[in-house]
Amino acid sequence: MKSPAVSYDNGQVTTLMSTDADSLDGVGEMIHEIWAQIIEVTIGVTLLATQVGWIWPLPLFLIYFVKMLGYQSSLTSRIQELREEELWAASRLRWVMVYYNMSANALGIFSPAITLVISALISVARGGKLDTETAFTTIAILSMVTHPANMVMTIVPRVVAAFAGFERIQTFLLQPSLQDTRQVLSENTRNDLLWDWSNPAIQIQDLRIGREQLVLRNINMQIAAGTFAIISGPTGSGKSTLLRAILGEVVPVQGSIALSTRSIAYCAQKPWLQNGTIKEAICGTTNMYSDREEYHERWYHEVVEICCLTHDLKNLPDGDQTQIGSKGLNLSGGQRQRVALARALFAKCDILLLDDTFSGLDGETERTIFKNLFGTSGLIRRLRTTTILVSNSSQCFHAADHIVVLKDHEILDQGNWQIIQFKAAFSTKFSSSSSNNDNAILAASFEKLNNQLRTRDETEIDLARKTGDPTLYGSRLHERLLNIVTSAPLSYFSRTDVGSILNRFSQDMQLVDKQLPSALQTVMIQIFKLLMQVILLCVAEKWLALSLPACVLLVYVIQKAYLRTSRQLRFLELESRAGVFSNFLETVEGLETIRSFGWSKAMIDANVLSVDNSQRPEFLLLCLQRWLNIVLDLLAAAIATGAVTFAVAFREHVSGAQVGIALNIMLVANTTLLRLVGNWTTLETSLGAIARLKSLETTPFEGGHAETSEPPEDWPSRGNIEFKNIIASYQSGSVALQNLSLNVPAGQKLVVCGRTGSGKSTLLLTLLRLLDLQSGKIELDGIDIKHVRLDLLRQRCFIAVSQDPLLLPNETLRFNLDPDTSVTDDALVDALTETGLWLHFLESNTSYDEEGATIIDVSGDFDKHPILHCKLALFQELSVGQCQLFALCRALVKARFLRSAGLKPIIALDEVTSSLDVETESTVYEIVDREFTKNGHTVIIIAHRLGALEKYMKVGRNAVALIVDGKLQVIQDIGPNTLQLLGQE
Repeated sequence: MKSPAVSYDNGQVTTLMSTDADSLDGVGEMIHEIWAQIIEVTIGVTLLATQVGWIWPLPLFLIYFVKMLGYQSSLTSRIQELREEELWAASRLRWVMVYYNMSANALGIFSPAITLVISALISVARGGKLDTETAFTTIAILSMVTHPANMVMTIVPRVVAAFAGFERIQTFLLQPSLQDTRQVLSENTRNDLLWDWSNPAIQIQDLRIGREQLVLRNINMQIAAGTFAIISGPTGSGKSTLLRAILGEVVPVQGSIALSTRSIAYCAQKPWLQNGTIKEAICGTTNMYSDREEYHERWYHEVVEICCLTHDLKNLPDGDQTQIGSKGLNLSGGQRQRVALARALFAKCDILLLDDTFSGLDGETERTIFKNLFGTSGLIRRLRTTTILVSNSSQCFHAADHIVVLKDHEILDQGNWQIIQFKAAFSTKFSSSSSNNDNAILAASFEKLNNQLRTRDETEIDLARKTGDPTLYGSRLHERLLNIVTSAPLSYFSRTDVGSILNRFSQDMQLVDKQLPSALQTVMIQIFKLLMQVILLCVAEKWLALSLPACVLLVYVIQKAYLRTSRQLRFLELESRAGVFSNFLETVEGLETIRSFGWSKAMIDANVLSVDNSQRPEFLLLCLQRWLNIVLDLLAAAIATGAVTFAVAFREHVSGAQVGIALNIMLVANTTLLRLVGNWTTLETSLGAIARLKSLETTPFEGGHAETSEPPEDWPSRGNIEFKNIIASYQSGSVALQNLSLNVPAGQKLVVCGRTGSGKSTLLLTLLRLLDLQSGKIELDGIDIKHVRLDLLRQRCFIAVSQDPLLLPNETLRFNLDPDTSVTDDALVDALTETGLWLHFLESNTSYDEEGATIIDVSGDFDKHPILHCKLALFQELSVGQCQLFALCRALVKARFLRSAGLKPIIALDEVTSSLDVETESTVYEIVDREFTKNGHTVIIIAHRLGALEKYMKVGRNAVALIVDGKLQVIQDIGPNTLQLLGQE
């Protein structure tokens, strides 16, 4: 909770909290066993020395967007490569353990025999003999000494390995904590600062962020209490970083930030939502708002209405009790943003920070919420909440009291709208009124479509999210599991907690890799040892064979009661780990939001509670094991007492040697039986892990059992798409698309618009077969896509760019751009240059470190462009807008490669410009027009903001479609007559 959010690597942290933390389990007990067993060995050594002298020591030294992008195969192969590397590294350790265990077991096997033989030889050489009393006493003491000595040799490497994990955890925990350098404004601090406003809420002086990699510099600004400010600027100019600095999440190199209060509500650009109900997400749980005994229903409903969520809740299956799902998977992007906004409003903090909160909303919803908040009688105005909004939407500027414009990492201009709008620098960058006369009719068309959107019923149905993600053996099992999970439909991930999936790849795979081989080996050894000991016992004391059936029956009853209970406790323990993983990962991902709302203690308590709940089954299992120890010890004591009693009663028929052998064997057999039952439980648990992994085989596969055929090698060569009366729905039963028929000619640019949740993204899901059709069909160049292999369809026929770009920080820049290694390094550099990102990577990697480079089966020239082979995490963090450009660059690379093979894939863009400024948005559409449209690609664009598209829509070639509640409402080809008609309606 005290570390910087950017310092977290989810994979590394997950390993620390799972594998390394588990390795520390029982270390305290093992350490105490070491000193206790050393004492036991020392006492035994002394007793042995009194019996046979000092000749005895000699023997003692003997684991959604991947599918959309079509990268399932590439990433699965990469993950499996990492698995193979892991198994190869582990195989060397296993050989060491083989030799180590062989030496340790030899101790108990050969020590008694060698000691007695040497002792007997010495006695004979001295003219004496080894008497029975000395022999049996020596054997008894050796059996007592070898076990603790063996345990010491077994425990030491485990302790050493555990301390290695402890060092990794310690290194992570000792990382520098996040230093909050912000000041709280007082009369003294106000006098020391630059401005002399009577009631400032935020004051920033000479702020600089970033040393080698400059992010912000010379930032001076002041926001008065109760005012509404907007931060605007091009993509990558530092808008979000400035907001995070005000939050205290970024430590400045120089300068100061002073606040009137630390009561801050924050909406991140990518909303963070906990897995729970919508109401819990908005209101928080009871431990987050400890001063509230109830949810304040009246305030809650007012906030929901302001954020235009009322109609959404009415149409969701369980209303505000609908489960959000992991990372908000059951909600649309717009709904996630509005729920996060409602949460911030519900908190009633003094300062409200909104990072591009309206980017995922359609125009009418954005205007309604904006009016509800910032209008003359809006909520923010009534509460006099100091608000900062990051936005490039010009329709927001007129309502702002203060506007800050960033460019090239510094403030270009600031002031109120009336002053700033006349300045050339601002007007050039952000004015959207410079459309030429050629586009006047087109502008009227878009305005007409917006009017149609406004006149529709405001009911928003988020139909897309109403559901509610030995060595060869280990490798194949992991590969099979990975293929099953990556081939599962989206509905599986919406109803399955991410912690449960992660538990399969971490906890269960660890049991298969580590515990299963060891437990199987130990069980087999103990079975044979116990069998031999029972045979020897019956040979030594034939009458004990009569009691053997009763003993077997008693042991059977004991182990049945033990195993039945221990098995359930083991399974409960393993399943409870899923909650620990889920809570922990959610906490790591939402650190900035958690700290801004002051929920750190509540989240710590929630994580501690999850850990406590996961430890309860383990504690009960330890108690059960202690019970087993006592019961078996009492059983052995009872048998030994019976043997001694029988020997005393019939001493004329029983020799001392027989009694000695019987007692020694019983002593050893008790330990063997105890270890057998304990390791049998571990073996069952490990086999249970395999059973849980194999249970995933019942997971349905995408596409069902539809027959597939191989299309022509040059398919698709044109890109004509035809939707024929398609009906699509989700598991909730609500129809997502209703009898939709649509023909998209080859090479056409189709813009799809509509309200949030109206079914726009669902249209793309059906194209990519991420959602199966109930009826109807979709044909691409005359071939029904239902009968085409999924991997071929997504890799060859479609190039999708989603709202949330997929980036893998621990993989190289090249792998992120071209995971299939299909193009050269020069081609990648050309694409990066085209999108304006190549300079960013060059500037942020001036201190190139060869250790940061990772060569992964690449076809390019490493020496020519070494930056491409550096991990993405080594570069300066990309802004959300730059991430969108990166995704477009990846699409550019793939489109050029497929065109070179004579293919014309369809380009699908899902709200790719929602987080971009006007200039960058125009650049994106220019690239789309130049690289895709002019090269004959069919382009489908889902967009809320239509202004920047006007320039790139061609008369007679492009079309606009309006979808309302899953129905195709309007489809208009762009042409002079139709545009005039739309403008007159």
